[in-house]
Amino acid sequence: MKVLSLHSAGHDTGVAYFEEGRLVFAIETERLTRVKHDHRSGIALRHVLAQEGVDADGIELVAVSTPIRDGLLRIPDPERTMRHINAGAPHHRTVCEMLGRRVECVVVTHEVSHAALAAHYAGWEEGTVVLVNEGRGQLTRSSLFRVSGGVLEWVEKDPLPWYGNGFGWTAIGHLLGFDRSPGVAGKVMAMGGYGQPDARIRERLLAVPRDVMNDRELADRVYADLVAQPGFGSDFETASHLVATFQEMFTDAVRDVLDRHVSDTGAVALGGGCALNIVANSALRKAYGREIAIPPACGDAGHLAGAGIYALTHVVGTGAEPFEVYGNGGPESLRTIRETMESTGLRPLPYDGAAVAAVLAEGGVVSMFEGRAELGPRALGHRSLLGNPAAPGMRKRLSEDLKRREWFRPLGAVMREDRFARWYPDEAPSPHMLFEYPVPEDRIPEARHVNGTCRIQTLGPGRARLHDLLLEFEKASGVPALINTSLNGPGKPIAQTTRDVLDDFAHTDIDVFVFDGLMAYGGKTAERRDG
Repeated sequence: MKVLSLHSAGHDTGVAYFEEGRLVFAIETERLTRVKHDHRSGIALRHVLAQEGVDADGIELVAVSTPIRDGLLRIPDPERTMRHINAGAPHHRTVCEMLGRRVECVVVTHEVSHAALAAHYAGWEEGTVVLVNEGRGQLTRSSLFRVSGGVLEWVEKDPLPWYGNGFGWTAIGHLLGFDRSPGVAGKVMAMGGYGQPDARIRERLLAVPRDVMNDRELADRVYADLVAQPGFGSDFETASHLVATFQEMFTDAVRDVLDRHVSDTGAVALGGGCALNIVANSALRKAYGREIAIPPACGDAGHLAGAGIYALTHVVGTGAEPFEVYGNGGPESLRTIRETMESTGLRPLPYDGAAVAAVLAEGGVVSMFEGRAELGPRALGHRSLLGNPAAPGMRKRLSEDLKRREWFRPLGAVMREDRFARWYPDEAPSPHMLFEYPVPEDRIPEARHVNGTCRIQTLGPGRARLHDLLLEFEKASGVPALINTSLNGPGKPIAQTTRDVLDDFAHTDIDVFVFDGLMAYGGKTAERRDG
């Protein structure tokens, strides 16, 4: 069966294509248009069909998460469909008109699409508890599901207080003067590492009525009251204590809800944008003493696959095969890569891992591009900027100078699994960089956050190029890890193509560009070698 799966409206739209239960192709709209949080999902739809050579007539089923962009998928009974969804149904079967053709359609409730993706990463283990936690879904801001008999059972709606979900993070960001864009929560969370929880702030936040989530006038009154109180100023030191306090409250609230449902059997899975909260994820894994299943694309970008997984599992009955995170779009040919490099003035050379490692050991920055990009917000080596975590000033160079991010935001690191096991013999690995680990002051200092932790990606030997580069780098430097941050210029989505990388970074001081089996020296490094 050929299935198109869409997140058609809102931020982080995108489209996936499944064939006989296998995820064949997926793309986030913003990766094609290079506009952050682009809603124009029709661009992604046409790209997927063109790349796979699939005619609209060949599509047998469309799965789409709510909300729906009606101009893309015309549903003849949209009011009836949404009445059904808004009454609490996990999905509604109908038909839609897509690119001039009528096709069977499954409309999947927003929260359920999140939950299906998280359950898929947990392997649909019987008894799995899934917490979907976000700013706003179709019906809730948080939902609790359980896998029972191979299907999702919706157990609780809105079990979390205002400070336990994404609304709370947005509200704290608003208190501190940030805008309300989808990326604000991540910036705010980073500030907490610089502060300490304060009992007086906690008391004031606990006194905020629960209805603040649903009553705009009440929210405005609460805002006016809080900003006038001590401890709620926007200067960085005051703000960091506020965020640290809120982080503690958030983690406690999530733990309290899960404690009511988690048993000795079944997995624990998280979905929704709040599953990117590294501090809470790490605390939960420690508390339950087991792995926490989290999709790398746990935010709204995950809907492009989640809706299809739900339809295949609960409507078609065949299920979807497991898939890797590396599935965003398709790879470029070496010929295209070479021509693009040459058009920008770069001189392509065969990839030489030892030479790249030497540049990194000397304090250089490497742009790493390999095959398909990763789904979601984490670049895990296929679209990464790499740097030496022992080189003084590297965090500033990568984060502030090249990417122009706020000075207080941390960077992650990538390590080989065997090396990680030596550093952390009692810790579970983190292939998707979704957990933090304590790091002594004398280790990888430029990747170490102010709170003494680092978000680490663990890498197995299956990722040969980056795995071997880590080996070569350790031989050259004695350091077993590299800083790994996403490959995107200021305000841009993660680069999808060679052209995107060079548009963002060709005229910066990156020392080496790696594109699959090719590499080129950039900036002053190229001048030194040519001279």
